[in-house]
Amino acid sequence: MRYEDSPLGLDPTQIDYADYRDVDGVQVPFRMTLSQPGSRSSIQLEEVRQNVPIDDAKFAKPPWDRSPTASVPSKQSSPSAKHP
Repeated sequence: MRYEDSPLGLDPTQIDYADYRDVDGVQVPFRMTLSQPGSRSSIQLEEVRQNVPIDDAKFAKPPWDRSPTASVPSKQSSPSAKHP
C-alpha cells in the first residue's frame, strides 16, 4: 500500500503482482492489479523480453519545421470592423 498526497488528502493505492513467470532467469509478474478507492485496474502482459536491441533512430528527435503554422490566426484586424 502506498499513499500519495493530493489536494483532498492522502490517496491510497495498492498494487498486487501475480502470474509470475521465468523470463531469462528472472521471475517477472505478468499481471498487475492497481486498486484505489472506487476503482480497480488490471494489466495483463502477454510477452516480456529483456535486453532487446533498440535502433538508435527510435530515440532521435523529430525534425524541426521552421515554417509558420497555418492554424495560427493572424492578428490583423478585419477591414469591416469599426471601432467607436
